[in-house]
Amino acid sequence: MLLPTLPLLAAGLVVAPAPADTLRVQIRQADTQLFAAAFEACDADKAAAMTTDDMEFFHDKDGKSASSREDFRHSVANLCSSARKGGWQLRRELVESSLQVFPLHDERALEIGDHRFYERGKDGVERWTGQARFIQVWRRVDGHWLAERVISYDHRPAD
Repeated sequence: MLLPTLPLLAAGLVVAPAPADTLRVQIRQADTQLFAAAFEACDADKAAAMTTDDMEFFHDKDGKSASSREDFRHSVANLCSSARKGGWQLRRELVESSLQVFPLHDERALEIGDHRFYERGKDGVERWTGQARFIQVWRRVDGHWLAERVISYDHRPAD
């Protein structure tokens, strides 16, 4: 079946994505889904389902804030509860130009990047409130990328 496509490949008309590009797209998508659930939807159960059972989360300001999927679920629920009480909504934005993804042995990937945080108050105006850097180790389980280790650091106010 490959023989009919050889002339097309030679002519440069059929190009399969490089594995690193495919991995980058997959991790970018998993990242987007995780933070959309945790920040925008404030769905702690959905966000937790996107992590491994032994997930760990380290934060430069708060220390180790999760040692398991259940700890992470509680952290997200508490963050969202505070936001609701304060009358504001959260949004996290990946700084696209900062994103780096590397394959790791044994169905894992390393993601490194910068992100920005926004809050929308009762007035409906969204404000850029802060920024940070992050490192995440993702693990593929049953075909799905799950966050296994998260380090969020260098938190600072918006420029």
